[in-house]
Amino acid sequence: MQWLDLSERPDNIIACGDVHGEFEALAEKITEYGISDATVVVAGDCGFGFEPWRFYDRLYRERLHTRLEQANVLLLMVRGNHDDPRYFDGEMIDYPCMKTLPDYTVVHTRSHNILCIGGAVSVDRNFRLSMMDMHRMQGKRCLPLYWRDEAFRYDERELVILIDEDVRIDTVVTHSAPSFCPPAAKRDLEHFCAGDEWLADDIRHERRDLERLYRWLTVHGYPLHAWYYGHYHASATTVHDGTIFHLLDIMEMKGV
Repeated sequence: MQWLDLSERPDNIIACGDVHGEFEALAEKITEYGISDATVVVAGDCGFGFEPWRFYDRLYRERLHTRLEQANVLLLMVRGNHDDPRYFDGEMIDYPCMKTLPDYTVVHTRSHNILCIGGAVSVDRNFRLSMMDMHRMQGKRCLPLYWRDEAFRYDERELVILIDEDVRIDTVVTHSAPSFCPPAAKRDLEHFCAGDEWLADDIRHERRDLERLYRWLTVHGYPLHAWYYGHYHASATTVHDGTIFHLLDIMEMKGV
């Protein structure tokens, strides 16, 4: 369990949908919307790993830092399935105005304790693996398009720490969502299942594990007000047993 104390920052928290590597477009949207004195939590598929680390380092220093600093905006990135997990160890992307969050990070603000857990199953994983194989056969030196440890990981040992440390979670940010949340399935799932015999089972398992997370938190009395997720490239708001679930479209932003 990781802990990020933001209690000294303004208590303006905004959840954001997938970015898919469009960091400059995100910064432009922050400027366009007049967002300032805020922390923006991206709910996965940030886009880390498709370029070398130096690309992101240069991008941050030359294109993002000044704009984010002037607006007093901090970007926090949750891991998606289209992210290299190595970037979410809390070290590779740890800038004054942009940080990646290891799974099972609690972000503490003046009025919230936000549990952030990344990961999901890629419906197009076999296609991405075949593209990587083709690049190897062609002798191309390419970065990965897929990571085998992409999935959401339910870990009750991490959750028990919340009890030990008496941390009261009121908000959750994940990439995918419990099985009772919309949509029932990702777009084109049937098409991808035709070439991947384990895909449907893996996705069902993932969403059941996210439901297990929800049940664990509610059974242990955590006052869950809201849950934010991306992944499905759509927008919806639903209520389940008093918790408001917000599905965020690509770069859609919603106040926490």
